[in-house]
Amino acid sequence: MFAITDGTVQWTQTGATSGLFLALRGDDGHDYWYMHLQDFVAAEGDRVTAGELIAHNGDTGNARGTTPHIHFEYHPGGGAPVNPYPLLKSVCG
Repeated sequence: MFAITDGTVQWTQTGATSGLFLALRGDDGHDYWYMHLQDFVAAEGDRVTAGELIAHNGDTGNARGTTPHIHFEYHPGGGAPVNPYPLLKSVCG
């Protein structure tokens, strides 16, 4: 999994539902959450650049036994999550 933007890894943790979980605070002031990871490449406090490898997709948490994938959340301004599809479409095409 790659950083969607330049920023700082706010935290890495493990949750019963989310599994291995990484939160990226973008330099743009938004938060980006990556869940169900297999492992972390970046560590809490690391500065990362857009496109940098930060973690590997997995099936941790309540996704155990599924095809490895990412649950991605976009939190504008660090607030509540919104549908990430428009953002991802603009970035990925």
